[in-house]
Formats: sequence, C-alpha cells, structure tokens
Amino acid sequence: MDGRGRCRDNAKMERFWWALKYEDIKIKDYVSLPQLRFGVQHDVNFYNAQRIHSALQYKTPYEVYFGSCNSATTGYISSRPFTPIF
Repeated sequence: MDGRGRCRDNAKMERFWWALKYEDIKIKDYVSLPQLRFGVQHDVNFYNAQRIHSALQYKTPYEVYFGSCNSATTGYISSRPFTPIF
C-alpha cells in the first residue's frame, strides 16, 4: 500500500467485488446459503477461467498466469477449476 486510505490501493479487488455483485448475486435469486456458495464459486471460476479482461490484453487470468509459468506447470490450465466442499 502506498498510504493509508488511498483510493487506488484496492482498485482491483473493488472491481472484482463489483463484478461479482452486479453480474451474479443481484441477478440471480438465491434462496439458501448452499445455493449462494455454489453460485459464487461458479462465478469466481468463470471470472478466472473464461471471462476475458481488457486490462490483461483480452486474455483470461488463467492464460496470463499459467502462460508466464514454466512449461512444467502449464498442465494446470486444462484441469478442472477448484470447487471447495462446504
């Protein structure tokens, strides 16, 4: 952090939370906590694995992260996204 209370400190996380709220939670009608947890996990997996980002030159975060790793770890990009058990 550059300093306490600076508006740019959490800009990327604020953008992520905005996308989660307005592209998933406020659109869908979740009726139970397990349903909400599954929906949020699904949206996070979509956000990281399939949704392109203009700040990343129209690539997904997985493409950027795993593309910068060595060739031994590139097999992870084709694996199934992590889904925790609640």
